[in-house]
Amino acid sequence: MKPAPFQHIFERDEWTCQYCGLNASKDFETWWTANLNIDNIKPKYYGGDNSSDNLAVACRACNNYKGQTNCNSKVEAKIYVQGKREEARRWFKKYVRKES
Repeated sequence: MKPAPFQHIFERDEWTCQYCGLNASKDFETWWTANLNIDNIKPKYYGGDNSSDNLAVACRACNNYKGQTNCNSKVEAKIYVQGKREEARRWFKKYVRKES
């Protein structure tokens, strides 16, 4: 086995999603479910690169919701993802839990 690509970023961010705070290092099931990714905070499409300060660990859900959104900082990306998370929470309550 080999270390993951960008292993140093996973270690720097302590195997924790920088957008929702999910710590995937607590046990295997959490790590497996989180399916951590390395996110380009500012996507390459908008001129971002693979420098350490433009990379962040993100769980699969947060990385998916952020997508190619053009963010200029980790704080900006976190605020964006948190907004999307709240939208998803409202949708879940209305359509899955059938709460009013």
